[in-house]
Amino acid sequence: MRFTRSDWIAYDTNEFIFALRESPTRPESYAIVFEHLSKFRLYIPYQVALELQHNLTPAEMRDVVRATQTCIEVHWDYFPAKPDRIAAYTAMGARFGDAAVAAQLEAAGVQWLVSENRHFLSELDGLPFRVLAAGELIDLL
Repeated sequence: MRFTRSDWIAYDTNEFIFALRESPTRPESYAIVFEHLSKFRLYIPYQVALELQHNLTPAEMRDVVRATQTCIEVHWDYFPAKPDRIAAYTAMGARFGDAAVAAQLEAAGVQWLVSENRHFLSELDGLPFRVLAAGELIDLL
């Protein structure tokens, strides 16, 4: 797969958390949220939105919303993935949260997921999207 700026891209929950809390070990996460987000069409899966609301303070959530308003286009998906697709990913060995994200990306046709979780579905072959770390995405720019 070749990345183009017209592609839809999704960020995993951890990218926002590392960026907002300015993790010293993850400066690339800060950069992709606060310096490069305006270059992308961002898709936020329902599962990621839920995880953000669960893990962030109200002020941090406002910062996420403000950051996403700089995107070329942003789509917050407010509908959970189909249970049969989540079940298919869990049957292949994925944890529920990862399976839900994968099913939502598959349904939306998103080709790229940015995550610092290098093990995100790495046990599964033939995913319909590619997983990149924030630094890898920056290198593609």
